[in-house]
Amino acid sequence: MAEFQSSKLATRVRFPPPAPVFEMNRERGPLSGKRSGAVRLISCRMARRFFYICCGWLFSLSGSFADDGWEGQILSLTWENDAIVNRDKHYTQGAKIAYLSSDDSLPNWLDHLSRHIPALGLSTQAQKFGLAVGQEIYTPGNLQAANLITNDRPYAGWLYASVALQRRGLSLAALPVTETFRLDLGVIGPESLAEATQKQWHGVPPKGWGNQLKTEPGLALRYQRDYLFSAKWENGWGYDIIPGFGGSAGNVATSLNLDSVIRAGYGIPNEFEVPLHPAPTKFGAYLFTGVEGRYVARSLFLDGNTFRAGPHVDKKPWVGDWRAGVTMVVKNVELTAAVTYRSKEFKGQNSGDSFGTATLTIKF
Repeated sequence: MAEFQSSKLATRVRFPPPAPVFEMNRERGPLSGKRSGAVRLISCRMARRFFYICCGWLFSLSGSFADDGWEGQILSLTWENDAIVNRDKHYTQGAKIAYLSSDDSLPNWLDHLSRHIPALGLSTQAQKFGLAVGQEIYTPGNLQAANLITNDRPYAGWLYASVALQRRGLSLAALPVTETFRLDLGVIGPESLAEATQKQWHGVPPKGWGNQLKTEPGLALRYQRDYLFSAKWENGWGYDIIPGFGGSAGNVATSLNLDSVIRAGYGIPNEFEVPLHPAPTKFGAYLFTGVEGRYVARSLFLDGNTFRAGPHVDKKPWVGDWRAGVTMVVKNVELTAAVTYRSKEFKGQNSGDSFGTATLTIKF
C-alpha cells in the first residue's frame, strides 16, 4: 500500500499548528518542572483542538465518491511527536503534507519515465503522481546542555520536498501489489528551521542547537513494495496481512527494510484496488499492528555530515520498529492514531524511543 512518507499505514499527514511562544524561567527551582509541564499541557490541548477542527472540516466534505476513494485524489496530513512519553529526545517531531493524483493522471515526463522503469513481477493497472513537503527534528536527551554532547545523537533538522510515482496492479500470483518510487530533496542544518519549530511548538528553549549538524543538501531515493493478503466477509468484517520490502539510497539514508502489517476490523478500505466502476463510500474502523526491520548502512542524523567533520555517534546497523494503532473511516475521510516503539539506534543509547502519530486523509 502507499508508503508516502515513512510508515505504512500513515499515508496521511500531521502538520503542527503554530503554538504561542511562552516566556519561561529556565532557572532551576521548585516550580520549573510544573511550568514546563503546563506549557506541554497547553500545547497538547491546542493540538487536540486543531485535530478536532480538521476532523469537522473533513467530515463536511465526506460526500458520495467512488469505492474506497483510493482511485481519486488524496490529500494527507501527518504529525509525529514524542509528547506521549513526555520528553523531547531523539526523533522528537515530524510533520508532512502529501498529495496523490487520481489514477493515471501523471504528467507527461513522469509517464514517459514510468514506461522505462521495469515493473518486475507486476502487471501495472493504475498509476499515481505524488508530491509532499515535510520536516523532521532530532535532538539529544539533555536539552539544557549548551556544550556538545558526544555520547548522544546530535541536534539535526531536515526540511524536504518529495516527488513520487505509485503503481498498483497484480503480481504473477494474482496478488494485489503496490509499489512506490519516491525522491526526497531538501536541506539539513539551520536552514531546516528545526530550532525555531521546536522552540515554538514544544515551548522548551533547548540550549544546544549551536551544535547541530552543518548545512548540507540532502537526497534520498526510496522504494517500497507491498502485497495484500485479504479475507473479507459479507457482513463487512475482515482482516488484511500486508508484507512488504523496500530500501533507500542517498546521503540522508542508505538502508534496506522488511516489514509487515496486520489489520482487522469493519469496512477496511482497499488501497490496492483498481475499481472499474464507482460505488458509494463506506464507514469503517479497524485496528492494526506492524513490525519493520531495517539494515542501516548510513544515516546522516547519526553518522553526521557527509563531507565535513562534526557531531556524530556510532550507529547500530540493525534497527526495528513496532507500531500499533486505530483508523476510523468516515466515508472518504480517514483518521489514524498510532504509537511506534523504535529499538536502540546507536551504541550507548540507554533505551529505545517511542512517538505518536496522527494522520488525517481525505480522498476526493
